[in-house]
Amino acid sequence: MDFNRWKNLSEIIPADVEFFVNTYNFRSEVLKDIEEFASKEKVPILLPSSAVFLKFLVKLIKPKSILEIGTGIGYSTITMAEACPEAEILTVDSNAKRLEVAERFFQRAGLKNVAVVHSDAFGVVGDFLAEGKKFDFIFIDSVKSEYPFFNFKVQALLEERGIAVFDNVLFRGYVCGKSYDEKRYSRTVNLLKLFLEQVKEYPNFEVTLLPVGDGFLILKKKAPKGGWKSYVDRNDVSLNS
Repeated sequence: MDFNRWKNLSEIIPADVEFFVNTYNFRSEVLKDIEEFASKEKVPILLPSSAVFLKFLVKLIKPKSILEIGTGIGYSTITMAEACPEAEILTVDSNAKRLEVAERFFQRAGLKNVAVVHSDAFGVVGDFLAEGKKFDFIFIDSVKSEYPFFNFKVQALLEERGIAVFDNVLFRGYVCGKSYDEKRYSRTVNLLKLFLEQVKEYPNFEVTLLPVGDGFLILKKKAPKGGWKSYVDRNDVSLNS
């Protein structure tokens, strides 16, 4: 089936609106080249309208450390690097062929603060949890049916006030009730629905669902109750230490 995705158009936003947004918002030449490559080779990338929002979000937050789960061919990685060149970005993917393409685009973009990990993301995340590693910003654009299983792990990896963004959570509108091939997509749709239900109940996170691109879910980790002074007092930590 020839999805609008291969034309860099959303499945949930009208095509004329997506096209206008794409022509209106600035994208660097390397990002335009990735879009052309993705369209020609039918490789999924972050939709341009989503990329614009992601870039705005990262530029606004100015994270020092970013974890990306799902490098693909590097479109979202370069988007975040352009938004915050000083950030240290660690991007993980298990697809060697796509990582080779991504690294060529990284070289063209002149990225210096990006570390690429060719591995299964669950293993990498497990190692980070064991090490007590934390990130200011986490972007997840991987296999959608895995989102519920990444869920709490991602929360644990976030710094206080950190932000996690999950892409494609509306999955072409199927999660919202749009008809789909149940045999092919029912597991993914049902797991995404479960994921979205679960996040409503998180006591320590602000949750926002936006119909941007193919659906963005944004989680912001709250500061401890009573503010940082309360946290310090409860844990007997000196502010001067």
